[in-house]
Amino acid sequence: MSFLLAERLFTALFGEPTGPLYDEGYAERRPARPSTARPLQYELLLDAPTLKLRHYLPLRRPRRRLPVLLVPPLMVTADVFELHPRRSLARYLVEQGYDVFLLDYGKPQSRDRRLSLGRYIEHRVHTGVRMVKQVTGSDELSLIGYCLGGIFANCYAALHPQSGIRNIVTIGTPTDFSAMPLQRILAGVSRQPLETLAATYGYIPAAVCNASFHLLHPDAILRHPLEFWRSLRDPDFAASLRPDGGRYLEYVNLTEAAFRQLWHNFVMGNELMQDQFTIGRRRVNYGRIRAAALVLASREDRLVPPAAVTAVTKKLTTQDVTVRFVKGGHLGMLIGSRAERTWRITAEWLDTRSRYQARYRATTRVKDKPATVVPLPAASLPLPAVLRKVS
Repeated sequence: MSFLLAERLFTALFGEPTGPLYDEGYAERRPARPSTARPLQYELLLDAPTLKLRHYLPLRRPRRRLPVLLVPPLMVTADVFELHPRRSLARYLVEQGYDVFLLDYGKPQSRDRRLSLGRYIEHRVHTGVRMVKQVTGSDELSLIGYCLGGIFANCYAALHPQSGIRNIVTIGTPTDFSAMPLQRILAGVSRQPLETLAATYGYIPAAVCNASFHLLHPDAILRHPLEFWRSLRDPDFAASLRPDGGRYLEYVNLTEAAFRQLWHNFVMGNELMQDQFTIGRRRVNYGRIRAAALVLASREDRLVPPAAVTAVTKKLTTQDVTVRFVKGGHLGMLIGSRAERTWRITAEWLDTRSRYQARYRATTRVKDKPATVVPLPAASLPLPAVLRKVS
């Protein structure tokens, strides 16, 4: 009885729970049934410690649309786009006939302490875009970014307006950090200890990223305290399968350079909104983005409020800007039980804006492809020197 009262109190104070480890961001209300869907197969086009590029093999004959590159956020693995066989944006797009690629930043270590947001954008995203063009033969493509991955996509398109980015879809992506007062207060209070931690180890540990996220979702700890503590203490917890056949969200380290920029330039400085964020000597100005934009936000998202997400429309000058509201919390809108609305809106919006150029050739499945993850042999795809040197 006390648990039910506490649960209702949290619901009254914070709204529907949206913790990070479960289908809708929290534990399922009904016992989960094991999934019968097979995991997507992919080949690795790039395989470096801090940059991998997956190419998902089609489940049906690809339709003639522009290729899609998924851009993940930091602090969690790229599997956030495919945590559950039945609740996966990557699978949904592949089933709709899109040629889908996924960036993967790996798991940063202390040697990567200087890996800044600028390097993620100018080296990782840039390399992914070039590789997708090379593999497909298309001069244009679409980017889909979740949370911080949406910032990466927007910044890249702003710095490279001639790069062939025709469409950008952002899901729960903040632009105006002044609309996130709780996060700014926590950032100010925790700045000194976190800076000391980052300077000591070269990164913010994954367990700290996990705990910080849960501080904004205390209902997730209340509902499943044992799983929360296991996720902090057991390094193999994220690799274990859930009863319904899905996987748990795995947190990864945040490099020192990326942490300092995220805290000082974005959260505290709000530089994206003021056109003051610079990469190298170039200033990021969203007004230079030429791509059509689909902005997805949720009124149930307590981590990134809708006002912080929709503020990007004040910066964009392109004529084709669409704002849609979806269901679920910050993670729930991407992989929750109501996330299909997010996927459907994304696929339908892209469909009308993805006429392919004559050069584009949709890649197809090889008939004798094994039913396992198969890395692409390096010799079968000659890469320019600039791609081979990425690490």
